[in-house]
Amino acid sequence: MLFGEVLDYLIVGAGSTGSSIAFNMAGRSKKIGVVERDTIAAGNTGKSSALVRTHYSNRIIADMSLYSLEVFRNFSGIGYSGFTRTGMIFPFDDKYADVARENVRMLRDLGIKEMEMKPEEIVNYYPDINLDGYDYVAYEPESGYADPVATANSFISSAREKGVELIQKRSVSSLDSGRNFVKVDLDDGRQIRAKKVILATNVWTNDILENSGISRGRLLPIYASLHGIVYLRRPEDYSGIKPTLWDPHQLAYYKMEGTTVTALGSLDPRIDEKPVDIHDNLPETADESYVEDYISRIVNRLPSMGKATLISTLTGLYDMSPDGQVICDSLGDLGLDNVFVFAGLSGHGFKLSPAYGLMAADMLSGHDPEKSRFDWRPFYLNRFRDGKPIVSKYSEIGTIY
Repeated sequence: MLFGEVLDYLIVGAGSTGSSIAFNMAGRSKKIGVVERDTIAAGNTGKSSALVRTHYSNRIIADMSLYSLEVFRNFSGIGYSGFTRTGMIFPFDDKYADVARENVRMLRDLGIKEMEMKPEEIVNYYPDINLDGYDYVAYEPESGYADPVATANSFISSAREKGVELIQKRSVSSLDSGRNFVKVDLDDGRQIRAKKVILATNVWTNDILENSGISRGRLLPIYASLHGIVYLRRPEDYSGIKPTLWDPHQLAYYKMEGTTVTALGSLDPRIDEKPVDIHDNLPETADESYVEDYISRIVNRLPSMGKATLISTLTGLYDMSPDGQVICDSLGDLGLDNVFVFAGLSGHGFKLSPAYGLMAADMLSGHDPEKSRFDWRPFYLNRFRDGKPIVSKYSEIGTIY
């Protein structure tokens, strides 16, 4: 069907977002296709630390995170998400205690199980913790992490059971938007025609748009940043299930994975703000200085981790937008009628993918945004030009958003 009749919808990209859109679109039409340049979740999704949390400072995003958490927790009807409940701890210094306290009230108002914890109570999980800069602590017991590759594959498998067709190992080279349908040219010379196309193509979105005749000055305000993750084997006295520890005071987070592994990642906005060229030969692993830096941060916070051993490192790309939130909109103003974009995930892609998929599917299906579960209009492309970015209360204390 993909290369025959005109599809109703074509989804480009089968990472966590594209696969969730496919799952949420399945059943809304009999003619839906997905094109993936590699294999399912082989790109940035497969390199995600896959944290699942609800502690956001923006009400819209927090509501989406709560919906997504419930999907991850009750995934058996879709497939396997690998969700593991560990809880998460969010400490703040005195300067931001009032902001965090107000935010906890907002989260509770949404129905999120958010608790306050005395700083000294963290020793129940981390006996030797250095509490410097930990003046107010929020704790969410329901959060954790999941398996990004299993989740994306489950979304796609469920969609295919409902008739969605998939082609892998084929890149979209360009788009040509006509009156009745969009022509989608693949890298092997073949063409797919669809009434509506959505680009869930992460850092590669602007490449497709430029190849489709969009001038550089009109490309999306999306750029790639390179993030590293360092994996450590914990010492024996730190084994067991433990909550993820966010450390905005040191611009880092420490994900306690399984019973023996810890993943170190960055909350440093300077990394987000440093664009990289995706066409360069980017490193697959974190460099030595990054590894030493983030190990020193966790050892400063949790001295016993000085006995940890290095397992491995990796790097992955974030598709950053100016306000750190997704762009969800039609590209008709660029001359690409019936082409839509869902990119600029800014590191939230996996944890919000269930909500993202539903929101994008409702938009594609022509639903009334005011009656949909999530209103996509605040995420429109020209919000930056119009001075209406998505605002975070935590903009000065790392990339919690």
